[in-house]
Amino acid sequence: MPNPASDRPRPKVDAGLVIVFVVAVAAGALCYLLKGPGVFWSVLGDDLWLLLAIAPKVLAGVLLAGLLTVLLPREQVARWMGSRSGFKGLALASLAGALLPGGPMMTFPLAVALGAAGADIGTATAFIAGWGLLNVSRTLVWEFSFFDGDFVLLRYGLSLLLPILLGWLARLLFARVKTLAEGQGGAE
Repeated sequence: MPNPASDRPRPKVDAGLVIVFVVAVAAGALCYLLKGPGVFWSVLGDDLWLLLAIAPKVLAGVLLAGLLTVLLPREQVARWMGSRSGFKGLALASLAGALLPGGPMMTFPLAVALGAAGADIGTATAFIAGWGLLNVSRTLVWEFSFFDGDFVLLRYGLSLLLPILLGWLARLLFARVKTLAEGQGGAE
């Protein structure tokens, strides 16, 4: 069975990784020069412990995302969350993001997996926005712990439709860019 995720062309150089690497090396050099080698090695040791702590979570999220691209029926995902799923697909993606427990190490690989399984850019946007704005576990555990209930309910209520709106706008913009690109390609 072919893996839809492996059919995509992969960039030769990940520009985001290069930027983060350059900034990290510059920050490390500044730390070494301004604060001394003792502070530099202490921070580097702490960072390595952090890396060891989050590596299993990243690995599990990426592994789960990779397996989902193979296990989820592409036709069904496209029907429920594809470009023709309408507002129902955007609402479903928003709800899934809101209910997803966990952090970005789970959310972003799952968004990629949904895309590889047939979801469109709008539902991926709604999924991530639902997680970022409406995450139920974060709201219950953190927001209600720190803020007055009226404030939390107001913030949540004001944010309720935003993931759907953002997903819809992503669909519109993507369709517009695609149309412009096809128009330029045909003019040559």
